Amino acid sequence: MRDIVKSDKTQEEVKIINGEEVVVSRKKRRRNFSLYYLLIIIFVILAMVALSVTFLFNIKTINVKGNTLYPTEQIIEMSGVKIGDNLFRTNPSDVESKILSAFPYFESASVSRKLASTLNIELKEATPVASIKYSDTEFMVISSNGKILETGLSAPKSGTAEVYGMKMAETNVGMNYKDEDSIKNMALEEILSQSKKLGMNKITQIDISTRTDIRIVYNGCVKIKLGSTQDIPFKMSYIKSVIDRVGEDYMGMLVYHSAESGISAIPDATQPPTEEPSNQSSDESLDNENSESQEVENWQDYVR
Repeated sequence: MRDIVKSDKTQEEVKIINGEEVVVSRKKRRRNFSLYYLLIIIFVILAMVALSVTFLFNIKTINVKGNTLYPTEQIIEMSGVKIGDNLFRTNPSDVESKILSAFPYFESASVSRKLASTLNIELKEATPVASIKYSDTEFMVISSNGKILETGLSAPKSGTAEVYGMKMAETNVGMNYKDEDSIKNMALEEILSQSKKLGMNKITQIDISTRTDIRIVYNGCVKIKLGSTQDIPFKMSYIKSVIDRVGEDYMGMLVYHSAESGISAIPDATQPPTEEPSNQSSDESLDNENSESQEVENWQDYVR
């Protein structure tokens, strides 16, 4: 007896099951086989995933780059990652957060995986640029990006600009500095960012006690009256052009008046007036003619 009797239809076949003819679609059979193969593929993928997070891809090497401040072993320890941890079960974001929380002097951290067993940690060190006096006796150190690097210092950090006249609303290490007066906050940001852009890396003191009378000391000898918080990027650029002419060792005061009136250069009594180039334009001229009649403040009263 024949078990299978083919019908005239190309897409169907007839089976004799329990003495009865049953029509079976070939398409249906193909779908059943496709589902079967799909289940096998899914099972294999799940098995590979299970192996990858248990036995395969365990960390054998941890590379740390961009660090000159702390021992590498200390960074790895604080990252929470250990040799033998699974590469794919290690969350890069968590590792980055742990490092930045433990080491304020890192501006950023980037963690990446390299198959089959390497974890790379790339760090960018913060650049301290200013020490802000935030209480009667304490200074905080901030980076070029505004991150608080240290607090509780009894004196400004060497090599940074001393900043006075601010009242901090944020003093936690690792956070961005924030003054209670948003205008002063913006003014300091602009002064620091513009000085970096212009290459004015010798600012020694900044006083923002009064919004309308911002004062800067450059290279320990050039006293600058910047005026109000308006148009700081333009003013800084103008001041830079004047310093380039009179020199970074100029002993005196530069007073910004306006874009139209220019800047007065008032030398200290111990230094003769600087000669002006004969070809300078009127809007860039230095008003030295009446320097003796202008109010020249005592140096000790000008700086902190």
